[in-house]
Amino acid sequence: MPIHSTLWAYLWDLVDDDLEAAVDRCRNELGLDGLSVAAAYHSVQQLRPAAATGKLFQARDAALYFRPDDDAFHDTRLRPLVAPLAQQGDPWDRLATCCHRTGLELTAWTVCLHNSYLARQCPELAQVTAYGDSLGWALCPGCDDVRAYVVALARQLVGRYGVRRVELESCHFGGYGHSHYHAKDGVELGNVGSYLFSLSFSPGCRARAQAAGIDVDELQAWVRGQLDPVLAGGPPLTGDLAFLVASQPALAAFQQLREDIVTSLVAEVRAAVTADVSFIVMGDRWTGGVRPDRLAPALECLETLAYTPVPAEVKAQVEQLRAAADGAGTIRLGLQVYPPAARSAAELAANVHQALELGVSRFSFYNYGIAPRACLQWLPVALASAAPQRPRAAP
Repeated sequence: MPIHSTLWAYLWDLVDDDLEAAVDRCRNELGLDGLSVAAAYHSVQQLRPAAATGKLFQARDAALYFRPDDDAFHDTRLRPLVAPLAQQGDPWDRLATCCHRTGLELTAWTVCLHNSYLARQCPELAQVTAYGDSLGWALCPGCDDVRAYVVALARQLVGRYGVRRVELESCHFGGYGHSHYHAKDGVELGNVGSYLFSLSFSPGCRARAQAAGIDVDELQAWVRGQLDPVLAGGPPLTGDLAFLVASQPALAAFQQLREDIVTSLVAEVRAAVTADVSFIVMGDRWTGGVRPDRLAPALECLETLAYTPVPAEVKAQVEQLRAAADGAGTIRLGLQVYPPAARSAAELAANVHQALELGVSRFSFYNYGIAPRACLQWLPVALASAAPQRPRAAP
């Protein structure tokens, strides 16, 4: 079974390593088929073990790491920040040229809605809780301006740089708890409580709900009524989310609407570009509105992350996604190439071999600039030992 392998990377790490030399190393030394490079990314602090000077990279704000056209976002109120790196001679153009020259596929790793910078600029376009609080890090996919922004991102990356694939991350609803800030919670919400508190009542979601005949004011009041006792010091709300949603007709309709919002946004991205589109499955059905079975027809592949040294856990992760997708679509497996998820080339190879036994032959490895350089050398060893004399998969 031909293996196809890519490596996630940050542009700043590739540039600091000499972009052309880094791309050559990935193709010829590590034996990779592709690079997946962050084109739009959230705020970050990264420890860089191989950096020659300065071991920390810090970006306070979410930003673009490519140079969009001046009119790229004319269909939306959102005006993304362009990182200083992307204003210095357009390194994404150099990256695309290098990848084409070496035969390395270029994927645009695109963080879509996890963007505290844009959520601060336009709080009305962020997710809004039933209490009217803006989730200051999560743009809401129910808002037309947000959807236009995501489509524009994909169009720019394919149109300007000819990327082979647009890889969507956080292209769904977010949940309370994953934030830009240090969370300070003195209340245990429970799984049901967390779900209800994460429901978005943004202007965009409210308008869509009303158009669908949902009494959104009554639903919002009901959600607050469920949460009020918990916030007053009562026990957490726990239970079977599927049962809860099914037992409340308005909530069931609203949940269906949320799933439609995510599914249709991905379909809009796919329709707007000539490249392949993949989707990193992080959010679940309830909080994220993510339905792998409905997303699969528009996608080149669904991606799941199994950052573990235990092959049985890799198997469980793959089988869980395959069940959620109802057997539809192709799966790409994300593996971490450094401890604690991998402590040797042999452990990495065992996870690759487990995936191959399950019929999964596409792999993405994390991460060029985070892994110690010695750990990256495990990649060709692990791939060769898991599938000796492997042919390269077709792009």
